[in-house]
Amino acid sequence: MPTAQQIARTFSFVTALRADPVLAPFGDNALPLFATALHLDIEDLASFATESLTDHPSDKNADIIYINEADGVVCVAQGYTAKSWGKQVAPARKASDLNAAAAWLLITPISEVPDQIRTQAKLMRDGLQKKTLTKVIFAYTHNAYESQNVENELRTVRYLLNGLDLLKGVDVEVIELGLRRIEALYLTSLGSIQVNETVDLPAGEVIRQNGPGWSAYVLSLNGAVLHRLYEDHKNALFSANLRDFLGARRVAGNVNNRIKETVENRPGEFFVLNNGITIITKKARLTRSRSREGAKLGITGISVVNGAQTTGAIHAAGPDHAKNVSVLARIITVDDSATIPAIVAGNNTQNSIVAWDRRSNDPVQKRIKQEFRSKGVEYIHRRDSARKAATWIFADQVGQMLCAFSGDLQTAIRAKADIFESDVTYGKIFPQTLSIAHIYAVQTLGWAYDGLKQELKAKSEGGDMTEIEQKQLRLLDFPASKQFVMFVAGGLREEIAGAKMKEPKGLELDANSLKADCEDVKAAWLKVLKSILPIIVSNLPAEEYQVVRSTEHSEAVVRATKAVLAGVEIIQSTFGELRSILKGRASTR
Repeated sequence: MPTAQQIARTFSFVTALRADPVLAPFGDNALPLFATALHLDIEDLASFATESLTDHPSDKNADIIYINEADGVVCVAQGYTAKSWGKQVAPARKASDLNAAAAWLLITPISEVPDQIRTQAKLMRDGLQKKTLTKVIFAYTHNAYESQNVENELRTVRYLLNGLDLLKGVDVEVIELGLRRIEALYLTSLGSIQVNETVDLPAGEVIRQNGPGWSAYVLSLNGAVLHRLYEDHKNALFSANLRDFLGARRVAGNVNNRIKETVENRPGEFFVLNNGITIITKKARLTRSRSREGAKLGITGISVVNGAQTTGAIHAAGPDHAKNVSVLARIITVDDSATIPAIVAGNNTQNSIVAWDRRSNDPVQKRIKQEFRSKGVEYIHRRDSARKAATWIFADQVGQMLCAFSGDLQTAIRAKADIFESDVTYGKIFPQTLSIAHIYAVQTLGWAYDGLKQELKAKSEGGDMTEIEQKQLRLLDFPASKQFVMFVAGGLREEIAGAKMKEPKGLELDANSLKADCEDVKAAWLKVLKSILPIIVSNLPAEEYQVVRSTEHSEAVVRATKAVLAGVEIIQSTFGELRSILKGRASTR
């Protein structure tokens, strides 16, 4: 059995995992959270843990349930962390437990599903029926090596899932995340080249260009080559890219499906209709021959840094169609791997990558970052490989909360990418005049929400919940609930602040509260939430599931809560702590 030091030397992610301050409190759940977040490309681990970790005696082997309606993705993960790292085989029975998780979440009558996962089961089934969820991932994460025994068990999970009518037409992935695969995901997050295969590309017509520290070759590549590479390596082919292939769903506006249709129906025009691809490689060598047709460009190491969607769509069209298209390809070698991130960024400006990447150089985002930094607060408006603290603010997460707080619940829940991709929506949520005092007020409310949810979960596990607390946890268990609470708080801004306030953005913290240590602000918000949530759950106009996703129902909740607050002054007295740290007592702005 390898020692802990040997494991850490072999697998670099282990050191990062153990040093992560956000994951430290989660004990044996730290590894499953870390690995699943890497697989899903999630940066905000604190919010991910709060929203997705179930790990309860009645979780029916679903330790993590992640539902993202905006992206159409659901992930169910089972975790196992042995005291000794680096065993050759993880317990296969834990992999087979995913069968039970799938049955409880997708098949068992909903009335019989345990309360701890009933909320997620209802949301999964509804999303799959309405086709708003289009990708389902079941993952087994552990700290041993991947093995055939586990793969055999996971095969039965695939059989079960692929046989369900509910999942017809849905992209189903069942994966083992052991030491090797987690390490590959971790290195991928750092922007490295993972596919080390040597490939000879036909180079009858080739243009060569050199620059400081790089060389590039431009040529026409047959689609069959890309089909074969994707068939062999799947998303590892995009390891240095900012995103993987996102699928070619047949829905309105899906660019990838249009690429696939061009491959199938207009192959002769593909070269001029498609922008082509860019490949980063470790080594390239051009071999000339007497005949132009015999020239080869031999490359070692492959990562498609622009063109993941083109590559995936060509593969989705099938080998018979792929061989009929030609793709413009640019192959780049670099002397220094540190140059790769700049090349990746420069080659993806026309794509929506992760939505907030589009605004990474926006003056408003830069100004917000600088102003927060002057207060000792970290604001992350562009992705990098550094591990993040629980007190850091993420532009994509706070953007969603700002959107809901300002009154646009549907965009916050169902179209969060529009916040950064749409110029109109972005301008509304991040106007030039947006203050960090308002952003921090909303962010600290979000942290207070997380704290209350964790507190209620702990009470539930201890079997010490009142009926009204059970109702609150049932409401907060829905993924859309955070944005619902933000919407309601924005609607109650005058009652909360005790002052006239025309715009939601008028709710700002005072200057003394803009600091990295914001426990006092979170505590003040927690008192507010504990005061209004019992009123909210006692006046729901429909089932929790319907209310948190409906603007009409949410507005009804705001009206009902306003009426109660207006008639019961003692409740508003609990808002005093927050009011005392609001800017100018939140005067009209």
